[in-house]
Amino acid sequence: MLALWAAPAASAQTVFEGRYGFGPEYRFVDVSHTFVSGPYLEALYIGVPGQNELYLGAGFQLRPAAGVTLTPVVYAVAGGENDQRGISLGGLLSLQRGGWKVLAFAGHFFRASGGVASYSFVDAFDLTRVLGGWELGASAGLFQTGGQASWLLGPSLKRNDARGAWAFSARFGDDEEYRLIRVLVF
Repeated sequence: MLALWAAPAASAQTVFEGRYGFGPEYRFVDVSHTFVSGPYLEALYIGVPGQNELYLGAGFQLRPAAGVTLTPVVYAVAGGENDQRGISLGGLLSLQRGGWKVLAFAGHFFRASGGVASYSFVDAFDLTRVLGGWELGASAGLFQTGGQASWLLGPSLKRNDARGAWAFSARFGDDEEYRLIRVLVF
């Protein structure tokens, strides 16, 4: 979902992102491709104890201003447990201005069938300051279902390299979560 790491590039790109979180366990694998003319395709897996989901999505990358990329995406969603089926409407945001970066993904899952209720999420909202090859900032997340919301907020450290980036975040709130992230851009 952080396929927008290299968003200013005006060429087609494929992005792989892997995340592992602990406290509670969180698994995330994402592959996306943005075509030169703007179409966007994505396949991602999210796994937490008791729930495994596959998202298959399509969208279009918009660049309304220099340093700003918006990508609305529609996903078909299937869960491995509880016969979960539905669609998710989401959006990615990349903003790069004056040495600051914002990367965010938010959406809403609309249940079509199965035992998983509809839910809204922000995963993640990252604000960082670029310091050479490093970025230092904060990462936030929100999950809301059935009138109940849980949130996380904490520091984030990123190291950009020739292939993409490494990142680590420690987020606290209604839970405690530590994430290690690797992004590869092709």
